[in-house]
Amino acid sequence: MKFKALARTGAVAVALALALSACTSDGGDSDGGDSEGGNSSGGGTATLNLATGTPPADFRIGAWTGGEAYLFLSVYDTVVSLSPDGEVEPNIAETFEYNADNTELTLHIRDGMTFTDDTPVDAAAVAASLNASKEGVATSGRLASVSGVEATDESTVVVTLSAPDAGLLAALASIAGAVGSPEVLEDESSQLEPVGSGPYTLDQAGTVVGSTYTLQRNGDNWDADSYPFSTVVFQVISDTTAVQNAMLSGQIDYSGLQAGQESLYPEDQFTIGDGAPQAVAGLWLLDRAGTIVPALADVRVRQAINLALDRETIAETLGQGGVVPTNQVMDPRGDAYSEELVDEQSFDLDRAKDLMAEAGYSDGFSVTMPSIQGLTTTFESAFDQQFGEIGIDITWEPITFQDFQARIAARNYPMFFFFNGYAGTDSGDVQANTSAIFNAFDQTTPEFEQLVTTANAAPLDQQDDAFRAVNEYFVDQAWFAPLGYAQGKFVTAKDIVFTPPYITAQTLRPFAPAD
Repeated sequence: MKFKALARTGAVAVALALALSACTSDGGDSDGGDSEGGNSSGGGTATLNLATGTPPADFRIGAWTGGEAYLFLSVYDTVVSLSPDGEVEPNIAETFEYNADNTELTLHIRDGMTFTDDTPVDAAAVAASLNASKEGVATSGRLASVSGVEATDESTVVVTLSAPDAGLLAALASIAGAVGSPEVLEDESSQLEPVGSGPYTLDQAGTVVGSTYTLQRNGDNWDADSYPFSTVVFQVISDTTAVQNAMLSGQIDYSGLQAGQESLYPEDQFTIGDGAPQAVAGLWLLDRAGTIVPALADVRVRQAINLALDRETIAETLGQGGVVPTNQVMDPRGDAYSEELVDEQSFDLDRAKDLMAEAGYSDGFSVTMPSIQGLTTTFESAFDQQFGEIGIDITWEPITFQDFQARIAARNYPMFFFFNGYAGTDSGDVQANTSAIFNAFDQTTPEFEQLVTTANAAPLDQQDDAFRAVNEYFVDQAWFAPLGYAQGKFVTAKDIVFTPPYITAQTLRPFAPAD
């Protein structure tokens, strides 16, 4: 069973970044390089230069609300960790196991670890940080299923759940599972002077708040050998053109790559590679009970919408090579994704018209959707044309991106087009696509609730099939009309090797000096 770490920085932020970069940026807004000159080769002595889109506001456990988590998850170790290919591995917890009904997780803490202030990384410290994360504004949602955390002895922590949660281990591999020194856990000093046990420390002398952040390798970290760079420098660069210029001038070593930019980077100086899937684009059919648009309550109408969607053509003509057609909202790398379902909703205009007629809507219906300049506008004419073929007349209502979430949450629209970032776990993807603005009408069914309950409670070796059943339900009932997933490219300096991880902008492990 593979778990994938949750790295959501807010679906809306990810969506906007992807959309504005023609759906081709590699993971996150700008997880690319940084500026302190080029990289010098040599394991353990090299400097890696990266860029971050936004400056970190708060390093305290439970308070990290930034985008990329590179900095946070470099200074703090997590309870468990995530390998670049998505496998949950031991970290602070050297071993861990669930009880028979998945309502109690026992963590066995690695012996001999210390924070950089020389205090021990013991069970009490782990429990204190998890309790802080449970209350933290940035992490409480990820630990909502946790009803209690207790250090039962110096090396054992028991996490009690109110209900089985298949995404818990993934959460403990992300910011929700970060562990800091209990000596300063509640102190204001931790806001900008974090004390952890991670592979790096934040170098205060080399840091200019809001501009440049320097990490120095922590040779005492138990897994220090997995981090070959002695120094990592992050420069805050929010403008994509500035990131591109920094990459071209050799100031930074890595960047996401937008479509059509490959020719800018000479082969003798740069390496270009394919990134990993980052987000799914599609229509979220919110009003499945027919509150605003009665037609959407009929599964045949929702199926017709899917059949009228020519995914291949839209991806080819509008996706600029960064969109791969899909009829599923689940991450294509996940175990719930099903190749057998790929052809279930292939473009079939005649069948779509038949279904509309069977449902009593041969003359179609009207629907209003939000229009956001630079995000939905690229795709609107295609939707007008394709859905017009089955009688669906779309009125696009212009709104600002700043008003988008509030307008959706207020149930102003029965359906909308948007990007939703992959959560990193099958359970996380299910939750992400059925909560917040993506289920603004709070609609569910007993069948869906039972499928999710069964999946969360399933033994680890059976969760793949259980979450695949949830995905099959999504497709069968046409809860969504996915268009495709965004998968971009990246560029690195020639002396840097980057292996695209399952989730980007979380760990520095994917970076290494070239041989």
